[in-house]
Amino acid sequence: MLKSVLIISVALLLSGSSAVAQGAARACVADVRKHCADVQPGEGRIADCVKKHVGDLSAPCQDLLAATAAAAKACTDDLKQRCADARRRTAKLACIKSTLADLSDSCKSAISQVAAGRK
Repeated sequence: MLKSVLIISVALLLSGSSAVAQGAARACVADVRKHCADVQPGEGRIADCVKKHVGDLSAPCQDLLAATAAAAKACTDDLKQRCADARRRTAKLACIKSTLADLSDSCKSAISQVAAGRK
């Protein structure tokens, strides 16, 4: 689930989401650098580190992760249906970006909430 959250977060940033969400994402980047600097990327190690330190993350980062988790849950079926063939993270990001307009209303609404910086 955390991997989906991170992928959707990155997709939102790439799609030019609001300054509020981008500010929260910057806070998350700073938090990850602070708490996971010694973790080698790959095989879910960064996601595991974030999960381990979730209580240590800044409030904006925690809020973004919570909202994005809700979006990931709302979008699970859409992503399975539309991006099932995408295996690598970059392919999943490209797939999500290319299918944003075709997602279900509940998924679009959840993503819009994240992009607007709402919980």
